[in-house]
Order: sequence, then structure tokens, then C-alpha cells
Amino acid sequence: MNLPQDVANQALDACGIDFTIGDLQEGTRPAQVLLRAYSQCLRQLLRAAHWDAARAQEPLVLLGDATG
Repeated sequence: MNLPQDVANQALDACGIDFTIGDLQEGTRPAQVLLRAYSQCLRQLLRAAHWDAARAQEPLVLLGDATG
């Protein structure tokens, strides 16, 4: 599975920009620009998808926690 920074780096490569993002939260100017665009683009892509897996929602059940 591709991580968000992998997708961002592929987009940078496709644009011909010689920069690599290690993490979208790293604080560099390119990372900030990509972080602003990433979630909006992801929502648009999932909304346009024709498969049910991107739209299905199920309630989560807490099986346990790490507090002890």
C-alpha cells in the first residue's frame, strides 16, 4: 500500500520537481503545500470511485485498550 508521502513523491516526480518528502508532517514548504492538497484530492478521488469499498462505513468496536 502506498503511504501519503509515497503518493506525494510520485506527484513531485511527475511534475519534474527535484525534492523528496520524507513525511507530510515534516514542516518543509513543499510538504506543507502537499499536505494541504492531499486530503482534499483523496476525498475527491474516493467520492468519484465506483467501488463500494471506498464508501462503506461500519461502526468500530473497541476490543481492548492499552491503559491496563
